[in-house]
Amino acid sequence: MEEFNQDAVKMCLFALSKAEDPSDAALAWAILQRKHPDLSAMVALGRYDKAIIPQSVKKYIGKPHSYLVPYFSSEKIYFLDDELLTGMFSSGEFQFRIDYSVMFDTNIATYIDKLVRGESLGNVQSKVVSLVDDILHDDLNFDHLFYMTENVKNVLPIIERDPSSKLQFWKSLNRGFRNNLVSLQIFRSINCQEYKRTCNPRPEFSFRQAARYAIDFTYDFYASEVGKDHVLNFVLLQRLILLQLIGMVKIQLSSGKSAKHKMGQFFSYIHEVVGAYFDREAIIAHKYFCDRNAIEMLERIKKGGGKRGLLKKLDNIAWDMAAPRFMERLIVAGGDGRYFIPMFLTFDSGLRELLGHYAVKGAVFNKTTGAYAPIPAINTREYFAQHGCQDEIDHLYSEPVRTERLSREKPTRFTIHRLIRREFKALRALI
Repeated sequence: MEEFNQDAVKMCLFALSKAEDPSDAALAWAILQRKHPDLSAMVALGRYDKAIIPQSVKKYIGKPHSYLVPYFSSEKIYFLDDELLTGMFSSGEFQFRIDYSVMFDTNIATYIDKLVRGESLGNVQSKVVSLVDDILHDDLNFDHLFYMTENVKNVLPIIERDPSSKLQFWKSLNRGFRNNLVSLQIFRSINCQEYKRTCNPRPEFSFRQAARYAIDFTYDFYASEVGKDHVLNFVLLQRLILLQLIGMVKIQLSSGKSAKHKMGQFFSYIHEVVGAYFDREAIIAHKYFCDRNAIEMLERIKKGGGKRGLLKKLDNIAWDMAAPRFMERLIVAGGDGRYFIPMFLTFDSGLRELLGHYAVKGAVFNKTTGAYAPIPAINTREYFAQHGCQDEIDHLYSEPVRTERLSREKPTRFTIHRLIRREFKALRALI
């Protein structure tokens, strides 16, 4: 992340946040002066006529369906890196492939398992069957990586015991989870071209083949050396978000003071307790402080309300809030194309609403190190200045405060766990 603290890169990020057309974006990129060859960028532009999301995918974004949650604020995305721009300016064009994937969440994965097994879906039967029919007819790229990420919290105790084999690891997983993973492999093997002709969803994998694929892929994702490292880093991030979320709710319930006052308290909490500042959660906190009902997932947490299951509820919300970071990881990792565009497929209105509170205009990332910097559709510093929080955000960003925060020892899951217990105990006392 040190690269993103360099003046030229920060200037480029700011200029990209203001870019409206390809010329603006190219001028912003020129600020780097070809001194950062490993950096790439994607940025949504208002005055640009090329939409990179296929028409077959776009219909799931808008009404009446609205099942699909894209990462970027617009499908009109412009791509930037040194090699690409050199090719465009020298030959007038530079062809490259853009990959995308529609990622299933837990609910969608569970529905697909029931369909594969021929079980009833009850009240959602017609909605799900219609959606699955469209997915197969449109031959969409889809995966269940987000579903697997949502289940990290359930798998973590198993991978921490260092399973001795793939089979031992697989048998340690919840039976329902295993069933879903095998069914998803079976669903993945359906030949969409044949389905278009016959409307017969005939899978090409036998149950045994699907089980083998599921066992291998699940082990690699969670328990291999690389997979475990990614999982533990993601869990650490989610714990930090949970700690911020607890502070957010605690500050909201502690008084009836203004949103400006509460943001000052929140920024102090970020600096003194959490030790890590995230733009996305700060914007959500401000909207929550302005209106207790603005965040659907938090509106039922009130003084005098029930305490039972509260930590689990906040933990689940923190996992949802961590979802965009998983998308960011996939953008950096890439797919089969030069650039990768991830999207969620979900019936969860709360998740869609939560992601909508922080629209992302673009991103700059390092193809080698994996470092990533999102570009919000609304500049965060300007947002807080417009809402009367200029002094508070300036103090948090000031060099002495920032340097002191960064000089502390890096947090671990165990140190964060202690802080979560302490802060949640204080929150419970308020309810």
